[in-house]
Amino acid sequence: MSRTGAARAWTPPTFARKGGAATCPSPVDRRKTGSKHHLITDGGIPLKVITTAANVNDVTQTLALVDGVPLVAG
Repeated sequence: MSRTGAARAWTPPTFARKGGAATCPSPVDRRKTGSKHHLITDGGIPLKVITTAANVNDVTQTLALVDGVPLVAG
């Protein structure tokens, strides 16, 4: 089976190639700036608070929060 005519490669629209006004930031951008506050509470009373960079995954801080809760005497 043969193809006739010139083969053309797909090219994105001009605004997308040059990052024009119609483009938005990527939702999967990992270069987030700022910080996150991870906390564990009991009845609204904070028991442990950890501040990390904004691009740190929440799951990685779970054990640190639980292990950081002070022991109850009694």
